[in-house]
Order: sequence, then structure tokens, then C-alpha cells
Amino acid sequence: MDETEELICLCVRALVAQMGDVPGVEMHLTRNAVLGLTGDPSADFNRLTLGAGPEAEAFLIRSVARARERGLPLVAVMSPRAADALAPVAAELGLTAAGTSPLMVLRAGTPVTPSRPVRITRALGRELTAIAGDLAAAAFETPREVIARLIDVCVTETAGIETWIAWDDDLPISAVSVTPTGNTAGISLMATPPEHQRKGMGRALLTQVMADYRRRGVSRFHLGASEAGLRLYQSLGFETVADLPVWLLADADGANTGRKRGGG
Repeated sequence: MDETEELICLCVRALVAQMGDVPGVEMHLTRNAVLGLTGDPSADFNRLTLGAGPEAEAFLIRSVARARERGLPLVAVMSPRAADALAPVAAELGLTAAGTSPLMVLRAGTPVTPSRPVRITRALGRELTAIAGDLAAAAFETPREVIARLIDVCVTETAGIETWIAWDDDLPISAVSVTPTGNTAGISLMATPPEHQRKGMGRALLTQVMADYRRRGVSRFHLGASEAGLRLYQSLGFETVADLPVWLLADADGANTGRKRGGG
């Protein structure tokens, strides 16, 4: 298995960890594909991740059919190999090509040096979970009640995803989530509200968190970069392994209702 397809499998696990505790979530998965439907009217929260394989076409067809049955919009992210084989099928199913998303990796040999000391805490318990949710809602320009229903509930001690908050004295500034799997960890939900951006706090949080995970045995990190965060990740040594094709399925009213996914 090449690195891109390996990372797609890890992204599948990360999406399960992120969505698995959402009340009422509908999930279908294989080793290298996952469909997660939360029922939210935003495509950002109804997602398909699809790697290449003999069952990829059937999984794609079933996923689109299920989203249509529920009248939901859908974001589908595919490996380049899967997209090359399935682009005609995706078009026939009514999916619209929406560019690409860089799949980036920080490899084991790349040093991680915290940019500056910053106080960080893991988001556990009602108070800290709410703070992390506030940061995500502000950074992603998403209604707070949506974050509460779809993200806050997944911030627990036993979840496969761990969320961290950076503080400037007593003021929470930035948050990030990490999904560790063996010696590799996924980075997601990098959330710095607009009023706190360009102050170096996102960098300080991310570098300190990654350094801590390195001490815990994690050697490699991966993420899907937003346009807002791309330069930061590149400056830290992340390399683009592949540009993953992104497809959108409109909801029952014909709208692709997505929200901003950035804030690093």
C-alpha cells in the first residue's frame, strides 16, 4: 500500500473518532472508506472519505444514495487513485468537483521545536469542553449550538480524539485536536478565532502539542490543510503527499451548504 492510501485509512479512523459519539450519527465504514452523516444541513458535517479498492465504486454509490434518501448535502474526499477511477461515476451520481485538499505529512525525521512556551490544557470536563467549543464555533463561523451537538460531545477522556487549548494568561486563544494511532497522529480542528490570529498562538500550540506527542512515541503527523492553514503547516515542515480531489453533493433543495473550515 502506498503512503497516500495508508494515510486515507488513518483518516477513516480519525473521522470515526471525530463523529462516533455524535447523537444520531449514521456511519458506514470499511478499512479504507467511511461515510458519516450527522443530519446537519451543512455538508461539512456529512462526509465521505474514500480510498482506492475493488469495493470503492459500490461504496460511493451506496453513500450518495443514502445521502439523497436523507436529503443531506455531502462532502466526498477521495484518494487520487480512487478519483481517477471513479470521476465518471461521481459525475453521473450528481457530485460536483470542488477542487482539492492537500494531504500533508510531517515525517519522523523532521524536527519539532516549540516556537515559544505556552500554557496548554487538555479539554476535559464540562467547562474546558465548552471553551474548546467556543473557540471552534468562532474560528469556523459555525453556530454554537451546532458545535455543541456535533463536536463538544466527542471531547471525552475515552474518545479516540484528544483536544488541547492554548492560553494567554487566563484567556483561551486557540484549540487543536489530535487523533493518535500507533506512531502516527492526525491533526484536525485547528481553531483560532479571527481576533487572535497572526499572533503566533496557533503555531505555539501546535508545535508544543506535537513535541509532547513525540515524547509519547508519535513520530509522524498528518492533516488535511485548509487554505488558511497551508502556509503555517509548510513552515513547520509538513509536506504535501497528495492533493485529494473533493466532490460536493447538493442537499434536497439543490444547495451545497458548507461553512468555513479554517482558523489556524
